[in-house]
Order: sequence, then structure tokens, then C-alpha cells
Amino acid sequence: MNTCAVQRVETLQAADHICIWDKTRWPFRYTHHGIVFTPGATADDIVIAHVWSAIDNFRESQADSSFRLTSLTEFLNARPLSDMRRVQYNSSLVADAFSKLGEVHRSRSDIPPVVLARCQFLLGLGKGHFSILSLNCEHVALWCKTGVVWSKQLFHRVNVKAPYLSNKTSSQLLAPLEETVERLRKESLEKNQQLAALAGQRVYLQISEDRFVRRFGNQLRVVHNDPKESDMAFRQSPTPFLVKVEVQAYNCVKVILVDANTGDPTPFLVKVEVQAYNCVKVILVDANTGEYVCAKAKCVKLMRRRSYHREGQFRFEYTWSGELQSRRHRRWYVGAQTRDGLLRSFNTRDRASTFKIVSADYIDSISCPIDPSTAVAVEDDKLVEVNDSAETEEEEPSPRPSLLSVERSVESAA
Repeated sequence: MNTCAVQRVETLQAADHICIWDKTRWPFRYTHHGIVFTPGATADDIVIAHVWSAIDNFRESQADSSFRLTSLTEFLNARPLSDMRRVQYNSSLVADAFSKLGEVHRSRSDIPPVVLARCQFLLGLGKGHFSILSLNCEHVALWCKTGVVWSKQLFHRVNVKAPYLSNKTSSQLLAPLEETVERLRKESLEKNQQLAALAGQRVYLQISEDRFVRRFGNQLRVVHNDPKESDMAFRQSPTPFLVKVEVQAYNCVKVILVDANTGDPTPFLVKVEVQAYNCVKVILVDANTGEYVCAKAKCVKLMRRRSYHREGQFRFEYTWSGELQSRRHRRWYVGAQTRDGLLRSFNTRDRASTFKIVSADYIDSISCPIDPSTAVAVEDDKLVEVNDSAETEEEEPSPRPSLLSVERSVESAA
């Protein structure tokens, strides 16, 4: 299976760069590119921004084409969904060399709000400016994602600041957009700095409203923990961590997580490198055993680092939307199996999970007291029954902290 393939259209996110292979002009094949402007549940609900014309005639459509919004159904234009790809950015040199032309790019994508702001700026422009070699649909989509007009057909950078604008008038016309982009980038940097506000707090790793991450031996699993449920059978307590944050610079943040239940010193060491406003890299280390969390084919496991292992094999990239992508192989995403909640790697983003850090004190404060008659204690993979006659002491809920969570949710540009 092609790892760029889109299996389910409902997994498309705002600012995704997609392309569809057109095989109707045999023996020639080409790709048509666009940006997801508004996600949705069906192809009719999803809105795509792309260079397009409703005219069927090839020459007339080139003269009439402009950057506009259509549904995904119109973008596909009766072409099969199996031929649609999600274009990957920040790809390795090897992946770029062995992938089909146009499906991967080595450059890094901007954050979704910036991409959508560029799309909004270009709407309605480009009529009569289509050029297969220097200004086609792929070049426009690439500029929306990176801010650079690059032609893979000519293998060089096009000497313009933005599509459809001349160098004489581009500076004045682009001034409002550049101010918006700069503001959005500063907001993204501020979100990265919010990690420092979690210092000393108990935190949980959360995937959804009632699903949290808990360690079982050397594995990590997703467990259900409904704060509104008083029956312990439906309350599998997640592993709380104490977080220590050291901000060395705007592009270097170190985080240490301590098991709050056992108090063991730094059972997990999390190193976060904020290299840019749109790049956060994470390394997870078991400080007691020295084992690293590593993504392999179809599994996420703890393994000891050898002298011949590169650090990049254990590094994950934390995307803007909260996904963990293995740096050992950029096409592996961390997700949870449906049948048992085991964290594993997937070769498609359709199966990736979204992670966020939430305040454990706040989750505990809104949780219902557990009924002593149903209380059980969880120890590794076994459930140990607790004597009903044992005396229980109810703790008062912790006060709500100032920062409830660090959450990377997609924001649309104003």
C-alpha cells in the first residue's frame, strides 16, 4: 500500500496538501493538487482550494482556471479515491528519491493557520496565468504550504514572492498577509512556551475525553477512565506524572516526567526540542533502565540504545495537531489499536492518535468519588480486589490549576 494514500476522506485535516493521479490521457499521467480548506465527513462536505475550471476543453480550461473553492467531489472529477494521495513534507532524501514525483517534499510545511491564510489571499486570483512548467496547481499548493514557489518540472525556484503577482506590486499587496503570518507564527511560539507553565504539576497523557495512557510493564496502553463513573470497573486510573520543565531558549525546552504514584526519580525523561515554531521533537527515555521508546514496524517498544544507534532512531516529531510521528521513519505514526488499546506504529496518518497533556489535578477534581464496594487496585496487568471492609479515606479534590492543558488544536485564520 502506498503510505501517502488516503484511505478515508473523513481523516483529512484543514491545510492538508492532497493530489489525485489522472490517468485519462494515456500514456501520459499527471497529478492535480489542492489544499483542504474545510474538512468534513463526506466528499461533498469537504472544501478544497485549488487551481480549477469547470470547462472540459483543455485549452479553454487553462485560460479560465483560477484559484477557487470546490467540493472534494469536484476535485476528484470522477477519478477514483484510490488514486488520491496526501502529500508529505519534511521528507528524507531517500523517501524523496523513491517516491513518485509530487507525492513528497523535503521542505517543511507551515502550520495550518498560515497555510489557510495564504489560501484565503489567493482566492479568485490566477485567471489566465496557468503555466504547466512554471505556475501550475502544484506550484500554487506548494506556496500555500511553504511560502516558496518551487518548480519540480524545472528543478529550480521561481523568482516570484507569490503566485500571480509581479515583483513590482507584490511587496505592497503581500504586506497584510505577511503581518497575519507573523502574528500566527508568534502565537505558535507562545503555545510552545506554555509547556513551562506545567512545571511541578501532575499531568495525564490524554487521547480523547475518556481515554488516557497507562504503562503496563514495558508497554503503553490506552485505558478508559470516565471521571463521571463511580464504579471502579469503568475507572482504570491513568499513570500520573509530575512534569519539570527547563526552558533553555526559545528553541530548546527540556521536560522531565516523574511517576506521581511511586515517586520514583524520573522514570521517564522526555526531551523536547522546539527547533522552530512549526517543529517540536520529542525523545522518551526510561531513566531507571536507560531504555528508549522506539517505533518499529507495527509496534512501539522500549529498547536499550547501543553505541551504533543514532539518536534519530528514537526521536518523534510532535505535530501541530498533536500527532507523534517517528523520526526514524517519517511515515510511521503512533496510534492505538482498537481491540486492546496497545500503542503501535502505523504507516498511514489515517490511524494516528492525537495526544495532549492535561492537568491531572483538574481531572481528579471533576471525577466522581469511587464506590468502595466496587474498588479495585490495578497492578501491572492484574486486577487485585480490595477488601470491602477496609477503611477508605476520601481526599478533597485538588484546586483547579491555572493551566489546564497544553493542546495543539487547529485554528482557522481570521
